[in-house]
Amino acid sequence: MSRTAIWLSLALMLLTVAAGLAQEAAPELPVPPADGVWRFDFCHPEAPTGEGFYRVLPTTAYDAQRGYGYTEGRARTEAFDQNRRIIRDVLVLDDVTRDGIYGGTAFRVDVPDGAYHVAVLTGHYSRTGANRPDAHFREYSITCGDEVLYRQIGSAEDFYSADGRYFANYYRDWNPDLNLYQANISRWIPWGEATVQVAGGTLQVEASAYAPINALWVFPAGSEAGEAALAQFHSEQEEFFNSRYEWLAPEPEREMPEPPPAMTQAGAAVWVRQSADDLRPSTRPIPQDFGRPMRLFASPGEREFGVVAVLPLRDLSGAVGLSASDLSGDAGTIPAEALDIRYVRYVEYPGPDGYEVRPHFLMPWQPERMEAGITRGFWVDLFTPEDAAPGFYDGTLTLTGPNLRLELPIEVRVLPLELPMSRLYAGVYAGDLYGTTFRHTQFYPEIPEDLVQRALSARMHFFADQGFTGLFDSPGWYPLEFGADGQIVTTPVWDRYMALFRMADSIPEFSEIIFPYYLGGPQMFPKAPGFLSRAEAAKLPIDEIVFTPEAIDGMTRMLTFLYGTIREEGLPELVFYVQDELGNDGAKGARYGRELLKAINECRERVPGGFRTAVSSLRASIAREFLAEADIIMPNSAYPITGATIAEIRESGATLGLYNMGATRFSYGFYPWRAGAINRAQWSFSYDGDTRDPFVALPAGSRVSCDCHFTPEWEVVPSIGMLSQREGVDDYRYVQLLEELLARAGERGATGTAAAREARQTLQELGEAVHIDYLDPSNNWDRSTMDYWRWRVARAAMDLQNELM
Repeated sequence: MSRTAIWLSLALMLLTVAAGLAQEAAPELPVPPADGVWRFDFCHPEAPTGEGFYRVLPTTAYDAQRGYGYTEGRARTEAFDQNRRIIRDVLVLDDVTRDGIYGGTAFRVDVPDGAYHVAVLTGHYSRTGANRPDAHFREYSITCGDEVLYRQIGSAEDFYSADGRYFANYYRDWNPDLNLYQANISRWIPWGEATVQVAGGTLQVEASAYAPINALWVFPAGSEAGEAALAQFHSEQEEFFNSRYEWLAPEPEREMPEPPPAMTQAGAAVWVRQSADDLRPSTRPIPQDFGRPMRLFASPGEREFGVVAVLPLRDLSGAVGLSASDLSGDAGTIPAEALDIRYVRYVEYPGPDGYEVRPHFLMPWQPERMEAGITRGFWVDLFTPEDAAPGFYDGTLTLTGPNLRLELPIEVRVLPLELPMSRLYAGVYAGDLYGTTFRHTQFYPEIPEDLVQRALSARMHFFADQGFTGLFDSPGWYPLEFGADGQIVTTPVWDRYMALFRMADSIPEFSEIIFPYYLGGPQMFPKAPGFLSRAEAAKLPIDEIVFTPEAIDGMTRMLTFLYGTIREEGLPELVFYVQDELGNDGAKGARYGRELLKAINECRERVPGGFRTAVSSLRASIAREFLAEADIIMPNSAYPITGATIAEIRESGATLGLYNMGATRFSYGFYPWRAGAINRAQWSFSYDGDTRDPFVALPAGSRVSCDCHFTPEWEVVPSIGMLSQREGVDDYRYVQLLEELLARAGERGATGTAAAREARQTLQELGEAVHIDYLDPSNNWDRSTMDYWRWRVARAAMDLQNELM
């Protein structure tokens, strides 16, 4: 057991003991309650009981002397505790809200006849797990007599509607006075209340399957004590959570310089920044920032960005927006619509003693207010028209708001270059939408296939529009199986495979080759007779990890069917992505990877036309066992990626790919060029955030780095990380263009010209500037360094192109 696992086990043991001690110390409550207010805390057996509440467990059977409990029946109750950790969670709720019981028989309370106010707290936050039901995606109801206390509609139409829960935080901005409980928790753990008439001395609350009950209040209608009890709990519940997630306000990074008089009079300071990923409320300008234009250069068809920071000098109580004019010059006009201006929205991130905010999503809406002393930003994305003539263009960016109008100049140079499509197959691991964004729709009567395909098309076209040429989408699990007669049978997932492949074929950037990940182990083969899964292999002695002839035969038939269908339609080349991160299983993982690749290679010999394989790896020590078996090895930064390990990969006969090196521009452009990689991929999604609420990262700690999500109209909302990677791809395209021009010069015998010599010198110096050891400190380039090298390469390309004309 690892040291981390030991510490987690000890922590869980201490929590369990503490909970048990708390229960032993809990005072006995009078029955019936002295104030006439029944307060029931539906508990996980290892969780404490809220103070002043009757403890209800799944085993709490009705007892006449006690006067409450579950009635007899066959339905089972299950408990859950949201404060018990699952990976990445940092959720902390009060003792009543944190846990509950779902399903089961009716819960009975003996009370005199009359009218009663019944209130139920129901639900749970975040994704499902070993200790959580999937109630927040299900249809369920909680009733008392003839009254419905709470009903949740479980349908795609409801969940994904513009005002549904999936988009509940889409329009929410962060402000210092944000009530996190109301914004993030209350809608997932809602209340249900009703007045119920009791006749016969018995009140029964019934919960349908998957219906969670966290707590229950029962008191005579009109009872001041009852209403006060509910109000007190509401207040304490909210205060408990918010007190644990207070904003950790940072100190300003430097003293604020005196703004120009126009900014002081307007009530805001504005300036141009190099980047948005390090923007914070505490960001401050330096004197030289004021009045500096936003300067961009780009080639036709290229996207290029700038960032405008805004620091209100007074509270701005009203919408604040940034707009652009047309850009004009001697060469013509670039319309204002070519500038896509987005608000840099802060996201709350959990910390040890509260939360901080960081920029992440680039939203197409304007903030409704800004507070004095809190720096915010706007992202200005230029999409240079394909027909834009080379030359210089000038325009104005205008910040408007309540009694506010400030202007910033913007200067754009369009270069006389045509960037090629990137030969580096760069992209992101974009999760199978059926397993991420639409993961829980498997519980609905019908999966919203049209909506999934609409989102997939929007995302794939977005990737292509940004210049990505590597498609790493996961196509789903179990597309093929064998029928009773031993013949291959397609499952409904097969249709999703073909939809993905055909969509890729329709987009030029992906029509040549694609790299859908996870095909080789968990997704394609489990239905093959005798197939050895990774989980099964981990249980075997290492020397027994082998693939039988029966398994290889079934795998071969599946692969023959797969590639035969693809080639018959002329679809893109499918690189068979076998596995990733086998190092998580140590030596057995390495052996499994070797044996799986050997089995697939044996299959390949029997599949007409063959195919290529790819495998990604965390550690060189693990990968060495299967280096000789794979066609493409994709190490990540922890591998490590050095000159020595790259040479080792190539000496084994494999081609170098790259994955999970950080959502950075450098790792998507200059470094893969220097290393000579065939592809570059980055993990870009989180199962929990994607399935629950994609626009928050607190308090469940959902990972957000280089992902993209959707608007209520199902257009893509990019992240800063995603567009930073795009910039790296453009760096690569500039270098690729210069290399292609040098090759053209060689074909014409023009390698000795001044421009050709300068081009070779530029590439040589760039290669020397990029250290082949990826994590070498000298590779920590900022935007100005990368812009410098992009400009040097572009200038050399323009000079050489002029000579070749």
